[in-house]
Amino acid sequence: MSKRWENVRDSRSFREFYFLAVALILAFGTLQTAGTVMDTDRPVVSVVSCSMYPELDVGDILLVSGMEFEEIEEGDIIVFSTPEVEIPVVHRVVDTHDGYLETRGDNTRGQNEWERDIRPEQIHGQVLFRIPLAGNLKLLAMDITGIGESNVEGSNNPLSINNIYSCAGREL
Repeated sequence: MSKRWENVRDSRSFREFYFLAVALILAFGTLQTAGTVMDTDRPVVSVVSCSMYPELDVGDILLVSGMEFEEIEEGDIIVFSTPEVEIPVVHRVVDTHDGYLETRGDNTRGQNEWERDIRPEQIHGQVLFRIPLAGNLKLLAMDITGIGESNVEGSNNPLSINNIYSCAGREL
């Protein structure tokens, strides 16, 4: 090996870059593997609102498992997508019908119109369990970059830290 390559390889910047690259590869690989094993395209999601408080709190990480539409029952907590919300929604099933179901957040005053007709193709899966507050790092990153959606006005402004808060005493 050349002396120049050895100097680069032994530098702190190279080691930090290498560590970050390996960490990203492992993180994405783990997520892809988890998605395959759990039979869903969203095996891990973070709670970003108080709509399911006190069952789920802002910053909780949720493990999601895919399931057949016919297996979903009233009371299950599911993760689904809808054009009206930019990120996956985590809400409780309140009614099931042939070909669609209805959901509602535990901490909301009523159903949103888009919760009245959730189709099988919108559903990512059912919540298996949560890791309390482990998602606060993701929420902090969303705050710093200005990416994402929150119930807090101004949350899409970079360098404003306002996604991390407690849901205690808040009703939506």
